[in-house]
Amino acid sequence: MKKYTKPLLGIGCWIIFAIFLKGVQDSASWINQLDQWGYQLLQPTTTIRTRIFTIITHLGDPMVLLPLSLLVLVVFWWRHHLTRGLRFAGLSIIGYLLVIIVKYSIQRARPDHKLIPAQGFSFPSGHTFATTVFVLEIVALLWHYLKKHWQQIIAVIIAGVWIVLVMASRVYLRNHFTSDVLAGLCLASGWWLLITAALSRFASHEEIGS
Repeated sequence: MKKYTKPLLGIGCWIIFAIFLKGVQDSASWINQLDQWGYQLLQPTTTIRTRIFTIITHLGDPMVLLPLSLLVLVVFWWRHHLTRGLRFAGLSIIGYLLVIIVKYSIQRARPDHKLIPAQGFSFPSGHTFATTVFVLEIVALLWHYLKKHWQQIIAVIIAGVWIVLVMASRVYLRNHFTSDVLAGLCLASGWWLLITAALSRFASHEEIGS
């Protein structure tokens, strides 16, 4: 059953994403309620919170994380692990193309009264997608070196907090609706789970055939 766990979880994430997508397309009442709930949860707006969330949101910017992914590719290439580097960069770059396709297919306008400028369409959150894929890959890279159970738990907690903070920053700064960031999380998680499962299966077949 273990070999099917990642694909099944990935499919589950994409099913949830599809539910969000349908809700946004239909302007469903539950989407509006969810968006309002997330916005209210992050109130009040203060100068110091705005500064903190602005820093956090820039750390999750695809224009920061995608070049970092290319840098990881170069480092792996230099260390003669090109395949691992291509996986890291490919998951981020090709995955973000998927986000762009969805954005321009749905064309959801961003929220009004943004606290910092944001261009393009709102659904799903590109910051959330890029951060989720990047963080999952970082954890996957480090997992081999985390021998103790408590180390693995701490790594998972840090990863989760990192992703959630970026998601919260996008909603607080009014660059995205709550449904945008949750959909971005589901799309990214499904993408990472399905692609890494497929790559692992391909690698195992290659070893058997060699």
